[in-house]
Amino acid sequence: MNPEATGLRALSHLHTLGLLTDAEHAQALAHPDLPTAALRTPSEALGWATAKDIVAPEALPGLRARAAPGAEDEAHRTVANAVAMVSGQAPAWVLLEISLMANRLEDGVTESALDQLQALQLVDPAQHAQARSLLPEQEPQWAAPASPAATLAWAVRTGVMSPAQLQALASPTSAVSPEGRQIVVDALARTERSSGGHTKTVHTRSVTWHSTGAPRTSRASKVIAIVALVAVALYFLFAR
Repeated sequence: MNPEATGLRALSHLHTLGLLTDAEHAQALAHPDLPTAALRTPSEALGWATAKDIVAPEALPGLRARAAPGAEDEAHRTVANAVAMVSGQAPAWVLLEISLMANRLEDGVTESALDQLQALQLVDPAQHAQARSLLPEQEPQWAAPASPAATLAWAVRTGVMSPAQLQALASPTSAVSPEGRQIVVDALARTERSSGGHTKTVHTRSVTWHSTGAPRTSRASKVIAIVALVAVALYFLFAR
């Protein structure tokens, strides 16, 4: 599914949940930036709507009161995640871009992809077990298709595998199968893209969301991804 289609689906779900009014939904659908927005989940779509001033930032935390009957728990989780994405000391749109970039690095990182990496002998049993314990939490209905290459690159970013070990898998002398070698090449390209760029930093402040059963908004893998991407994101957003 292409990014525009996933964004439309996420916005439609927000409307169904009652988190976007008819007018806000129509405004979001007509926004010129929507076709290029890398939105996959309702939380991301709600954060985007806030960053684009479709939803007033000060109104965001209270949106759960709009939830349709029977959708209160899901609405609460969605709002909590959106608040975490756009709250801090930088502009909301900057924080959103950083969060979306970090989230896209987790697209395709799944248990089934990890199992495939082990079957291809690209990770050993110990690495498989460690990676399995760190897998990002994703709702199946909003998750990207499993990607062994994305999962292998993620294993490097989270420290399950060292960059040197990944490079060794790409060596002409390694015993990796042709299928595995293609995955390694793709993973190398992904790690290079996520670690390159210029250095420019920003200090953000996290927010506290008090909620029974609210999802964790700070996972080890996401923290690592954000740290790696802050400099790159802010360079492209501010320095050009």
